Amino acid sequence: MDQSPRQEISIHQSLHKPMLVLGGERNLVLMLGVLAGIFIFSLAQLWAAVIGIILWVFGTWGLAQLAKYDPILSKTGKRSIQYKKYYPASATPFARNRAIK
Repeated sequence: MDQSPRQEISIHQSLHKPMLVLGGERNLVLMLGVLAGIFIFSLAQLWAAVIGIILWVFGTWGLAQLAKYDPILSKTGKRSIQYKKYYPASATPFARNRAIK
């Protein structure tokens, strides 16, 4: 047999690193920015600007804390919604549920 050297391909870090903005998941931070911008600029009231700034500060802090736990939390959460709460024990996934007497 021919003993050729093993071929290795390096994968650039940017291809598998999660996309984070301001420490939080990109889509959630952008949605939070839009929501805070609506409060600050569209409502044009002092109380709305205060609420928008508070929402932005605490929201970005909260999203950064969540990203430390799981950088793709929204995708994981969306995927977990489709699972059932309880899977009954059966020999095969195609077996019928039998009534216990």
